[in-house]
Amino acid sequence: MAEPGETKAFLMENAITEIYTHVEKEICSETPDGTATDFTITTAPAPVTGIVSGTAQSQYVDGSDDYFRKDVLVFYRKDGRDTVVDTGTNAITISNTTITFASAPTTSEADKVIASYSHTKSDRSDEIVNMTLSGGGRPVEYVTVQGGEKVRIEKTQEAKTVALEVLSVDGGFVAYVNGVEVSETIAGAVSGSDILKGTVGAQTRTRRTIICKVDDPETGNDRIECFFNVVGVSDEGAAPSDGYWSETVSFECPPQDHCRITRLVGQG
Repeated sequence: MAEPGETKAFLMENAITEIYTHVEKEICSETPDGTATDFTITTAPAPVTGIVSGTAQSQYVDGSDDYFRKDVLVFYRKDGRDTVVDTGTNAITISNTTITFASAPTTSEADKVIASYSHTKSDRSDEIVNMTLSGGGRPVEYVTVQGGEKVRIEKTQEAKTVALEVLSVDGGFVAYVNGVEVSETIAGAVSGSDILKGTVGAQTRTRRTIICKVDDPETGNDRIECFFNVVGVSDEGAAPSDGYWSETVSFECPPQDHCRITRLVGQG
């Protein structure tokens, strides 16, 4: 039985990695009118972080209006500008395809309600050999002005990258870069019927969400690494004659779409 305490190390033998289809900023069916509290999206979001079993959760916003995202990120769109909903003042619950506000959004707050979420899980844990997280740097430049003073210019944060080294089995990971995977059932000469899967480059890519969860069996603590809204940017393979076929596939997302969640069990 896990005992609440400090985790000294997260061992990746206790990790799982799941890839979902991502939906970016879908416009809900209903229009804010100060009365409606229920807003509908097309597909039921998955509880990708698993923080609350079986239930998708919206973002958390603290008393300073800083937030972190969990399963569904909900915005108010007003005059073309999107603002993250303050769930500290207006709580959100999600059931199937319905997003419910504790208080109805008013016309002064929003013209539309927008949601980003993920659905349709693919568990790729048994193919992943190594995961490398990089990017997200916040570069600083110093410019010398007259008089010798150095002025610091803080540049915008860079994109976040996650690279997966994987066993190249079945169709592998090339579809994440090429765009889509197409299946066809054909009459097989031996097996009766076979399934062909193929990918062709230069097709429109589907956005994904990558979730890596690792737990500490001793304390029950979790680390949940979330990469929302990623696209595949590269896929390279290696097939040595004395080894096995492997691939390294890289995904990128804007820095605001990366979130690291740590759950400290029994310490609330």
